[in-house]
Amino acid sequence: MTLKLGYVLGSDVLRACFREMVILPLLGLLAMRAEDRLLWHPVRLDKEGKLLSWVEGDAPYDKIVKTAWSAFKRVPIQPSGYRTYITFPTFYSGTDPNQQEFSGRGWCHNPAGLFAMLTDSAILYHAYSGDRVVLDRVRDMLDHQISHGSTEPTDAWASVPYSSSDADKPEYRGATEDRYQSQGGKNEQGRGDGVGFLEPDKVGELGLAYLQFYEVTLWPRYLQAALHCADALVKNVRKGDASHSPWPFRVDALTGKMVREPYTANTIGPIKLLDELSRLHRGNYKSYAATRDLAWNWLAAYPMKNNVWSQYFEDVLIYPDYRTNLNQYSPLETARYLLQHADQIPNARPKAKAILEWVTSYFAADSKTMAGLPEKGKQWGAEVISEQVNDMDKMSSHTARFASVLALWSEVTGDPGAKERAFRSFNWASYAERENGLVKTSIDEGTGYWFSDGYGDYMRHFLRGMASVPEWAPTNENHLLRSTSVVRSAFYGAYSMAYVTYDKSASEVVKLRRKPKWVRCGGKWCPSTAKPCPGGGWVVQVRHNGTDVQITY
Repeated sequence: MTLKLGYVLGSDVLRACFREMVILPLLGLLAMRAEDRLLWHPVRLDKEGKLLSWVEGDAPYDKIVKTAWSAFKRVPIQPSGYRTYITFPTFYSGTDPNQQEFSGRGWCHNPAGLFAMLTDSAILYHAYSGDRVVLDRVRDMLDHQISHGSTEPTDAWASVPYSSSDADKPEYRGATEDRYQSQGGKNEQGRGDGVGFLEPDKVGELGLAYLQFYEVTLWPRYLQAALHCADALVKNVRKGDASHSPWPFRVDALTGKMVREPYTANTIGPIKLLDELSRLHRGNYKSYAATRDLAWNWLAAYPMKNNVWSQYFEDVLIYPDYRTNLNQYSPLETARYLLQHADQIPNARPKAKAILEWVTSYFAADSKTMAGLPEKGKQWGAEVISEQVNDMDKMSSHTARFASVLALWSEVTGDPGAKERAFRSFNWASYAERENGLVKTSIDEGTGYWFSDGYGDYMRHFLRGMASVPEWAPTNENHLLRSTSVVRSAFYGAYSMAYVTYDKSASEVVKLRRKPKWVRCGGKWCPSTAKPCPGGGWVVQVRHNGTDVQITY
């Protein structure tokens, strides 16, 4: 065949024709196929050339969340006797025959932040689906943190969670600061908090998770754990200034005087914990309210004005300049808080808009991965978000966070452009999930697979997106999309659904496949409105003064 082909192509004209008609189209097809793949999947585009989710059907985000939770629930108990995420933050995908799926990969662990994210995701998903297994997983991890990862009652930071730990170590006491290796195999000084050190912002985040889980279970140990976190935040707060936040980023637990980094912009986690305890009148709620106001005033005076949104991630090198390692986590979660309280906070919408614009300009810009691969900030019409200055990879969870805040902005303001932007960014983030629920953090293999980026801080954003835009939720299923209260239990049947809230007075957004026949609370009719949803199904707004709600459809 080769000899005959060479003879036929003996003339320059025939060679040119063969090149134009066969070789170049073939190379173009191969290039197109390589270019038009994203993370796990071939790219799907609409008629305008803009990105669709790889999942076909009317509710791709529903499938993304269900499949991811299904995968997370199969994380195995390792020979150590613990599920992988108890002792490791990152894992192997199982695509390498030498490594089992979900086996731990050595890196400093981030249990406090991770467990806070997973608690948030699980409580939202339980309300959405009625799945109680996810709550069992949360109970196991929170119980472990309380028993094996809390400071001493006599410490300056008393009876609160350590934020990090050494890989494969079930006792959490902070992470050894120079133990972890870079991809080049050299130890990197400063990758861990240091033994005996903690991160106060994670005390706030996990404290809120403890409190929310108390509201689900009514078990006193979780309320007590939350109160310990709030009391320590009150005891150790300071006024703050441009280079000192109300709580430092890293500080020793024993004395509270050895500060490794005096600044973090992530005060929204502590603020939310103090907010909720003040609302419930639990513990020293008057001091919680005063400390909350101090932290909020600092946040409004500095990061919301100068955009120094630095210091959140626990495994970054220590920078001599606190302004260096900017991130998108803290500003976007602050913007979410502003929009969730838009009617109570003066100028909440303009402040949230300014934050969104800053994140877009800084983290949706073109960048390079840790491995030096170029990445576009906009791909097939989707804005794609980098994590932090220390790691500018475009990442799935952070792009989903950005999308969820855009969706909320669209809901609060009626901005259709924000809804479209959210849709495209959610679609990009969906490509990170494989058919079996394995979620990839970024295109850079060196970044690996993370329980935070792939699960805890991934699934919750799709759920919040569907709550803001109910037409994205399934048309032929029934789901509680959002409540102003923690939902303690949820049941879904063929002809009715029922749920129980922690708060007696609350409101919900429910998506139903057909118009409800009646809505009751405690056996009595309760106020509700039902409207057809674009694309199919019905959106029901429920308001009730009682904890038990039943909907028949």
